[in-house]
Amino acid sequence: MRIRSLPHATERRIPTSTFKSRSSDCLQTVPRRLLTVVMLSLSIVTPSPAVADRVVFPADPSVLNVQLDFGAKGNGVADDTAALQAAIEASSSRGTDGGTKVVYLPDGIYRVSRTLVVQAGVGPWVYGESRDGVIIRLDDGVPGDVTAVLRTHPSDTEASSADFFMRNFRHLTIDVGRNPLVDGVRWYGNNSSILKDVRVIGTGKVAVNAGFLGQNGPNLVQDALVEGSFETGVSCTWSWGQTLSRVTIRGARQAGVLVNATAVGIEDLVVENTPVALRNEYPNDWTWWGGVVALAGGKFTGSDLAQPAIMNRSVLYARDVQATGFKQLLDSTTPGGSVAGDTLGEYLSHPPIKLFPDSSDAALNLPAKTEPHVPWETDPAQWVCANEYGAAFGDNRDDTAALQAAIDAAAAVGNTVVYLRGIGGGDPNWYNLDGEVRVHGSVRFILALGFGRVLGGDNGRFIVDDRSAPVVKFLHLQAFGGRPPVVENRSAANTLVVESCDLRVVGNGRGDIFVTDCPSRIELRAAGQRIWARQLNPEGDSDVGLVENHGGQLWALGVKHEGRGVRFLTDGGGQTEILGLFNYAPDIAPDDLRPAFDVVDADLSAAGVREISFGNTYPVKVRERRGEQVRSEQDGGWIGWALFRSGARRP
Repeated sequence: MRIRSLPHATERRIPTSTFKSRSSDCLQTVPRRLLTVVMLSLSIVTPSPAVADRVVFPADPSVLNVQLDFGAKGNGVADDTAALQAAIEASSSRGTDGGTKVVYLPDGIYRVSRTLVVQAGVGPWVYGESRDGVIIRLDDGVPGDVTAVLRTHPSDTEASSADFFMRNFRHLTIDVGRNPLVDGVRWYGNNSSILKDVRVIGTGKVAVNAGFLGQNGPNLVQDALVEGSFETGVSCTWSWGQTLSRVTIRGARQAGVLVNATAVGIEDLVVENTPVALRNEYPNDWTWWGGVVALAGGKFTGSDLAQPAIMNRSVLYARDVQATGFKQLLDSTTPGGSVAGDTLGEYLSHPPIKLFPDSSDAALNLPAKTEPHVPWETDPAQWVCANEYGAAFGDNRDDTAALQAAIDAAAAVGNTVVYLRGIGGGDPNWYNLDGEVRVHGSVRFILALGFGRVLGGDNGRFIVDDRSAPVVKFLHLQAFGGRPPVVENRSAANTLVVESCDLRVVGNGRGDIFVTDCPSRIELRAAGQRIWARQLNPEGDSDVGLVENHGGQLWALGVKHEGRGVRFLTDGGGQTEILGLFNYAPDIAPDDLRPAFDVVDADLSAAGVREISFGNTYPVKVRERRGEQVRSEQDGGWIGWALFRSGARRP
């Protein structure tokens, strides 16, 4: 990649370079088209072991028990296919039966004889009592038309659109049985979808197949374990981005993770007893559809001394990787070359893109911090329903007082959870938050049972401050096309966790913030405040930035955005590091010179950068200002970068 500067000008326009990639036999120049980015980002910090929670819900109309409400036996003998399928469909219902709901599976073995399919465009919300205690097991030797135990798209063959949202499957095991040609999960979801604390076992083809259809993603697989005998642990191909966070794969027959023609983010990847840990390929020698990988941290053990741990044929950023039992750590046909031995510090398959020559050639390498564990509340008496205090969806009346009353009542007696029931029906079908709701005392969990659609007025916000619990978590609150309320951390030390929500996240204190599986806008207003985001998908038009970092520290794994104008603004000495980035440009006007990324006297590091557009791409990719000097990367088409780096190199 080349950067061409224009002399004698305060603002320098630097054209986006063509990408040069080598296939197995020759060096090819890829014109200004998409270099698909596989965002494999692995957190640098070794994660603490996942805490095994037992999940319990209160007796509430928004909770469906597959045994009590649908007749599932969970004894490993009876065929529970029909019961589980009916429960999945009821969870996603937005009709007149009370709205969306959580499906709850008590511990047991649920035998199924055909694929469970998610038909609806929104949902479901499926929770097992425990990961190892809930087993959905497919019969051995199923017919050839059974392609997976679970499929989260209505079709096996027709993508139709990228409009399938809020898939939630948590705390359970998928057992493929003995079916070598069957997948565990055919995983499909857009913008906000999560497969969390899930184990996939048995003898099958692909444990988690996130590439069986195009237009898939972005979505998240987190705290997942694959063990048994699968050809491939996780397949990410022909889609618009996945994020893999803390995934362990054991005993795959060919590859741990396969990436091809997609963007994927991976954190803390462990692959054991597998011939190749990661394969990053081209489909059909179409180099502009290759994978682009940002990989930060991994631990791999091999089973074939003739194979490398990582096989790369496209764009790769990697750091902090250990590998034993392989021929070599990395086999790559790119300018960065291959890596022998068993450890890797930092690697770029292609030279970094920089606007100022004194910017570092390395990523920022900010500390990666795992989300704090917020224990699930197993005592139903600790749960307080805001609907019982007057909150009502669909009446277009302000629910601020009802929500505050529920929180106050819970805090008065030491309760920990306040919840809303899932919404139903057509518009208007939301809760309204027009004022401020303060979360205080013992309340540590605010969630919805199903689709908790909440729209915010001008002053609508949830506030976490010094009177709040040490860690407060929000879950399943989505505006879904409406104006989202703000959730603001004003605390000096308390932590805010936002998961599977599209609340607008604001940092106005010093307490840490974690954002996971969220199509959210973010603003860090306080210098020094820190945020960690995983699977972030902000959308919309903006002159200033969908994500604003004013002097804080922002680390993000797996980012996709959509819309026009500024995506990320970093100023005031702030530091922003992105590991895995999908620039989606929806036919931007050629004279729209708002940069996708704006950096003003600050640091930006973006590893594994992809851009695609069905029309014009961003005319200005990045603009960097240092005092009176302004330079920009522009005039290019589709891109695939191993690393973009701004900011002056520091001693």
